[in-house]
Amino acid sequence: MLLFPQRRFPSRDGEGPGGPERAGGVFDGLKILVVEDDFIVAFDMRMMLEEQGAQVLGPAASLAEARAIIANDSPRLAILDVNLNGEFVFPLAQELAARGVPYLFATAYADDELLFPETIRNVPRLAKPVLPAVLIGRLRKLL
Repeated sequence: MLLFPQRRFPSRDGEGPGGPERAGGVFDGLKILVVEDDFIVAFDMRMMLEEQGAQVLGPAASLAEARAIIANDSPRLAILDVNLNGEFVFPLAQELAARGVPYLFATAYADDELLFPETIRNVPRLAKPVLPAVLIGRLRKLL
């Protein structure tokens, strides 16, 4: 199952999401870091964010990749999967917080309260699969 099962793609004639009638997206030019180890989920998330005008940094499938990205660029927002092939993303979350970058978790572990360090339990958590409207709405609230 894809992360965004109800997302629509542009038609062949260029109309629809991302087509010529699109005056601008919700996140025009905004840099959003995506940290996700599942290729299909990451690809789908990237496409949805780009359709909304975002400049996607990543997706990064590991902490090392994510750290390399933020060493060279400054995201305005971030979407983090909690478990990256057995590696928890919490140290990166703390680094983003120290930089003042708002973030949220999009994860299968959204309901596992005890998994999250106490210092970040108030960070928004979205359970996968996340609908595009829900993700966009939560990201907008972070701005």
